Amino acid sequence: MAIFNKGDNQSATETTVISTGAKLKGEFNFESMLHVDGVLDGDILSNSVVVIGNQGHIKGTLKAKKLIVSGVFSGEVDCESVQILAGGSINGNVISEEFIIEAKATFEGKSSVRKVAEENTGELDILIQKNDE
Repeated sequence: MAIFNKGDNQSATETTVISTGAKLKGEFNFESMLHVDGVLDGDILSNSVVVIGNQGHIKGTLKAKKLIVSGVFSGEVDCESVQILAGGSINGNVISEEFIIEAKATFEGKSSVRKVAEENTGELDILIQKNDE
């Protein structure tokens, strides 16, 4: 595990942990996985996975590859994938390509699906034009 590790030798398995009882406020940038059991308030930018544990709470804006919520998130989320596990809660707006809400999880807000660019749109456009003629 790493705690705010800035070393150049990071592996994909390193995790930054914000433990229960810790309260941090500000702007955070992470290359490693982030696991929050404490409280983070602010802007979070991650190139990896952010996990909010059962005791964790994040308030603010979050942009990451993936968000997994067992605790509480309040604010704006922009991730490729968002998953709210049973007992987890998101209150705010979510933009993602994939959004999974398990039974006994809560979501209150607005969700938008980010469209993945399709490679064959040119062929589809041609087919539609031919049918219109």
